[in-house]
Amino acid sequence: MNNHEHDVLTLMSYLSSSESDDDELINYIIKQPVIRPKISNFISNVVHSYSDKQFKGSFRMERATAYYLIKTFEDSSFFPQQHKYEPGQTSENYILSYIWFSANKSCLRDVAERFGNGLTTQFRINDRVMNFLIDISPKVINFDEGITNLAREFKKVSGMPHVIGCIDGTSIPIRTPAHKIKSTYTNRHDMPSITLQGVCDYKKKFIDVFTGIPAKIHDARVFVLSDLSKDLPSMCEKKYNLLGDGAYPIREWLLVPYKDYGRLTESQKTFNKALSSTRVLIENTFGLLKSRFRQLLQLDIHSVDKITKFIISSCVLHNLCIDMDDHIELRDEENEELLNGPDDTVFETDMSLKKNGETKRDAIKNSIQYQ
Repeated sequence: MNNHEHDVLTLMSYLSSSESDDDELINYIIKQPVIRPKISNFISNVVHSYSDKQFKGSFRMERATAYYLIKTFEDSSFFPQQHKYEPGQTSENYILSYIWFSANKSCLRDVAERFGNGLTTQFRINDRVMNFLIDISPKVINFDEGITNLAREFKKVSGMPHVIGCIDGTSIPIRTPAHKIKSTYTNRHDMPSITLQGVCDYKKKFIDVFTGIPAKIHDARVFVLSDLSKDLPSMCEKKYNLLGDGAYPIREWLLVPYKDYGRLTESQKTFNKALSSTRVLIENTFGLLKSRFRQLLQLDIHSVDKITKFIISSCVLHNLCIDMDDHIELRDEENEELLNGPDDTVFETDMSLKKNGETKRDAIKNSIQYQ
């Protein structure tokens, strides 16, 4: 008789015995260890057998990108050489399990069982990898390429002068965070969401990101709350500017389209077309981000702090992929940003800044018309 049959007979004797009471039965059941089946050696038996195409299909990035990340993580202080709660975990297991979680609509339990980890261990793995990505984010998301070079490369792409980036906001659908009120986080589509404000360059890389604000807050207000709004005036030196949509107030360092009330001149229409054809880069960037890291389509994390860490971590991975020439195709049906129009309501508070922005916009409009 094997152990399982012995346990079944013992339990049946408990149930049939008139002398046993409920407390005895509960104590017996509690003492039995719960062993959850896991997939054994998924990485060595399955992942290592993937072709390059299969690897990218499953992890949404090239094998070279993933293993560059593994090596970088292994050399960092965030990889524990020996930890009593995570014995025998390799850097490969850390990074691949986290990427699988990010790239697929899989729950944490499914990822843990697939990679042979306990649920609590997988939670700690995700936390460590996110902290690692947050730590390297200043080296990956920045304006280090230089304002002059950004403007020169944007001019090649769009023909618009002095552009250093495109700005927009996108909603990341979430579960209502723990101990929070749902209505605080609902956007205009009545979905609990958090706003990700991003600025991209001509390669669709993020050069600035800001998140954590409920999507109930207007994009213009989110911009004011970000550090970027305070840094831009000195950074742009009245010469350079970002491009935004109608949700933002016009400034010398942030140009937006002319509002169309049916009376736009041809030169204004030409300017709007040039601006929109350039600003679409940020919409494509958000589309690529969500297409690659599909957890962002509906983020099932309870803590606002961890939600923001995951979003920023995904932006870091997005930039690393572009740096490694690791690209994915964006299908039209995946680019939700192209389907959802912006909220064009702007609450203007400083008319002098608005006037300066309009003057600069008119000057660029005239230069485009002349060209």
